[in-house]
Amino acid sequence: MNEKKILVIDDEDYIRELMHTLLNKRGYKVTIVESSEDALKLIEKEYFPVIITDLLLMGMDGIEFCEVLRQKNIRSKVFALSGHIGLYDAERLQDAGFSGLLKKPIDIGEITKIIEESFNAV
Repeated sequence: MNEKKILVIDDEDYIRELMHTLLNKRGYKVTIVESSEDALKLIEKEYFPVIITDLLLMGMDGIEFCEVLRQKNIRSKVFALSGHIGLYDAERLQDAGFSGLLKKPIDIGEITKIIEESFNAV
């Protein structure tokens, strides 16, 4: 059985802490980082079945990050998290390799459901 590990990437302290607290209370082992570059360093050492990344990040944005994961053949379920989903073409996000989209403000019920479905599909 896979350990229920989730990596959350967001440049906002509040969102990282909120996601960590909410998902941790639901039994997930949550790791939080503030950049795609930090996430890639972690992923070289450790596998995360589920990754949630903000799209608007300094440096490498969420789309570039997901494309890099797919180029490296990393099979994690990757979800885009953004308060600006309307700025992104859904087809572009799908082509980048995202497994789905999550909107801010965060709906923990929706996120929990999607995450559980992801772990059940592994």
